[in-house]
Amino acid sequence: MDTRPYDAAMRARRRLIVLSMALTLAACGQTPGPWTFAPPAATPVASGLPAPSGSPIAQASTSAAPASASPAPSASASAAPSASPSPSPSTSPAPSPSPSPSPVPGGWSYVSQKACPDGSEFTCITLAVPRDHYAASGPTWDMSFAIHKATGKKVGTYVVMTGGPGSSGIASADSYTGYFPASIPEHFDIVFLDQRGVGATKPIACPIAAEAFYVAPAPDGQPGSDTAFAAAAKTFSADCVKESGVDPADLPYFSSRQAIEDLEAVREYLKAPKIHLYGESYGTQFAQTYAAAHPNRIAALYLDGPVDLTVDGATFLGESARTFNDTFIATLNACRLDRGCRADIAGTDPLAAYDALVAKAKAGTLTLAFPMADGTTQPRTLTAGQVQIAVVDELYSIGERELLLRALAAADRGDLVPLARIVYSSLLLDPETLVVHGDPTYSDAMYYAVECQDYVYNASAGSEADRTAAFLAEGRLNGAQDARFGVVYYGDMPCLYWPNTPAADPRPAPIVNAPYPTVVLVATTDPITPVENAIRIANRLTKATVIIQTGGPHVIFGWGLACPDQPVADFMVSGKKFSGPIVTCPGSVTDPYVRIARASAAGYPTARSFADSFADQVLNTNDYVDLLGSDPIKLGCDFGGTLRYTPTSSGTKLALGGCAFTQGLATGGSGTIDDAGRITLRLTLPGGVLRYARDGNGKVTFTQTCAAQCLGPGGAW
Repeated sequence: MDTRPYDAAMRARRRLIVLSMALTLAACGQTPGPWTFAPPAATPVASGLPAPSGSPIAQASTSAAPASASPAPSASASAAPSASPSPSPSTSPAPSPSPSPSPVPGGWSYVSQKACPDGSEFTCITLAVPRDHYAASGPTWDMSFAIHKATGKKVGTYVVMTGGPGSSGIASADSYTGYFPASIPEHFDIVFLDQRGVGATKPIACPIAAEAFYVAPAPDGQPGSDTAFAAAAKTFSADCVKESGVDPADLPYFSSRQAIEDLEAVREYLKAPKIHLYGESYGTQFAQTYAAAHPNRIAALYLDGPVDLTVDGATFLGESARTFNDTFIATLNACRLDRGCRADIAGTDPLAAYDALVAKAKAGTLTLAFPMADGTTQPRTLTAGQVQIAVVDELYSIGERELLLRALAAADRGDLVPLARIVYSSLLLDPETLVVHGDPTYSDAMYYAVECQDYVYNASAGSEADRTAAFLAEGRLNGAQDARFGVVYYGDMPCLYWPNTPAADPRPAPIVNAPYPTVVLVATTDPITPVENAIRIANRLTKATVIIQTGGPHVIFGWGLACPDQPVADFMVSGKKFSGPIVTCPGSVTDPYVRIARASAAGYPTARSFADSFADQVLNTNDYVDLLGSDPIKLGCDFGGTLRYTPTSSGTKLALGGCAFTQGLATGGSGTIDDAGRITLRLTLPGGVLRYARDGNGKVTFTQTCAAQCLGPGGAW
């Protein structure tokens, strides 16, 4: 049983990944069903280029996977940060070399330097960079980056590009760095960027328009559903641009092609001859684009949850919908293998239970009395689209998958509150008011501003109506409307209507036989950038190492795990060779399952068993795991009463106001959760008091003081 409270920094990283990937419901990658560890070396890669004869991955791929590389669960799965689909060859030209003309060098200038906000250990530096790096003159935009100087002998400069696109690198700097092996901040200057469009660099945002679009029902084969969604996508494109306040004439300059030259300006400012460049999810798209334009400036390239820039978009999006289903199946299989999870689903097949849940949502009967922070309830209804978004949201990381299983188990018993909270969190809605509260560290407007410049959809189809028809037809051809998570296919549809998009595909040619070493990292249960992406990329290179985690999330480096973190750090700092061209790391599909509360008081044979369960519920609400920051959170408990989390300098303070996670067991009292993982509770019940403490290792201290019995009729301890 996992009793530790989730660390705030890890919560922040997981939310960053989820927001920058799942909210947009579109990213890059491809996975044709259960992954085959080693495609034959003779098979051409997606770009039509054969694997280089000297490629160690191509050589390794002719043999069976090593015994330590266990296959993904039946119906493959995967999880990692965001990526972007590439256009279909039938509608867009093939990737071409870096576009002409070349960027004009030296167009930037220094603006300012100051401490980064919120007590960060990084220094924030702002440069004025050309809006158009390829023009001899023109306006400039201020762009900001954060740097943490090496604390010991410097080996090099390590640049981290976060996912999305749409996430703030500066906002992530401290939390990410806190989980790097200590040797990295000791020997490297560490740099995080706010890419143009987010945070401190020309920010644009449209959270209200985004929320309206994300809940629009995806095409499901019903008459008119596809054209209705197309209309929603078109409305979003117009509303997002208007809400963000961006000049449509500026939109072409948010592309990765322009943003990589901002990084080049940073490199020049820092006087770093070469950089170690790490990208996660969309960041791998950025990193490959930079490396293609500036190969002589790369000391080493690290691609985590990689986007293969040769994959065509329509195929990817259709297969991505199926890959999310594969990851979902793997997650449900993990439930079947866990005795507690099986018991909580009440013996029902979890997949059948989920499908029945969605059927109720489509029929408009998925209703609940949502508990408010003042102890009252409000009638709410969950739609099928909201449920799909919540599930997609939770599939990116192993911790989120465990929360999803708990929510589905509760829903199977008729308690929809945990699922509703995941829905609201996924959509950035205040659960009390259902008003969009936004997130300054993530921008949907920036996502589309980059995505719709980097990829061209159905450009050759003709008019806007023709392009729309072609996109929808490809969705039907790829089976997206029949997929359990078909909503994923349609996430990039706003690009058909986005202003000032390019007429030709601007992607760089794939990197082949790079002069620098490349480390490609991926998990077998990554729903968006599966193993095949990593193998295809590595097969084009002679200096490549692939690190594969069995199970695992989308993006695997920097979660504090010895593998892959230590081998990567040893390579970076001292040049220590990896154990082979393919390195496997142990992992899991989900975090250890924590049981939901029992359905009635009769489910707790002792007072201690009730206190154990109550502590589990407090530690595993979606609000505590995902949302608790520096401000208190007060929520309504599933069956009445309230629970308040108040952050303190050493952890979290708890206040209970008749909180009931089990029908009829209203519980008062107080408690604490400290940074070491210890939870203490003073629980007041009819007839007595329970005092409970459990440390991070699971050691429990418990006493009960009851005048006669601690419960009334129906249960007594």
